Amino acid sequence: MLDMLMAIWHQDFDALVQMQAVPLLISCLMLVLLLESAFVFLPLPGDSLVLLAGGLVGMGVFGTEVTLIYLPLAAGLGSVLAYWQGRALQRTRFMDHIERMLPPDSLPKATRLLKKYGFLAMFSSRFIPFVRVLTPMLMGISRLSIVRMCVASFASAVLWSLCLSLVGKLAMNTPFFLHHSELLTRALLITSLVLFLAAVMAILLRWFKGGAKNQTTHD
Repeated sequence: MLDMLMAIWHQDFDALVQMQAVPLLISCLMLVLLLESAFVFLPLPGDSLVLLAGGLVGMGVFGTEVTLIYLPLAAGLGSVLAYWQGRALQRTRFMDHIERMLPPDSLPKATRLLKKYGFLAMFSSRFIPFVRVLTPMLMGISRLSIVRMCVASFASAVLWSLCLSLVGKLAMNTPFFLHHSELLTRALLITSLVLFLAAVMAILLRWFKGGAKNQTTHD
């Protein structure tokens, strides 16, 4: 795994091919997107990784099927898992713990989107971190149609992946960015790591603050 990351860091894509690491890299990206779309307490960097995947398509490392089929499939399946979580966790104490880990405005935002747009909320929420997990969860809590939810989920995942990967691909095909492709790739990797660490720290901070507030209330 470390060798694979170092090959991407140095843009040694021949080494990736020689290590036969491209399928492993695709599998890792799919796993991250599935988990990021399914579990609100796993703030993984989905957006920046799709941008990176689009850049790798532009450089010929990946085929277009990665961003058009594999990544949307993983993200869509993650939303379906989030939907079933909503159905399973409805009216349980665990939902209180989830709310404590969320940014203050994310749950009201997801609720407003769902009330205003219904199943179309999946399309807009897909582009908003945290909210894209909460929307299918709220659909599960409301026990809305699983068939319509799946259609909206996979369609929005395709649109989301297509848009972001096109940005990454076009950037890598632009002469300026192509000249600085190594710097851009490293920036995306660093951004993904920083966003992940920042989100984890924010979740832990909200968790402990919520726990302290509840303890004060009980006292």
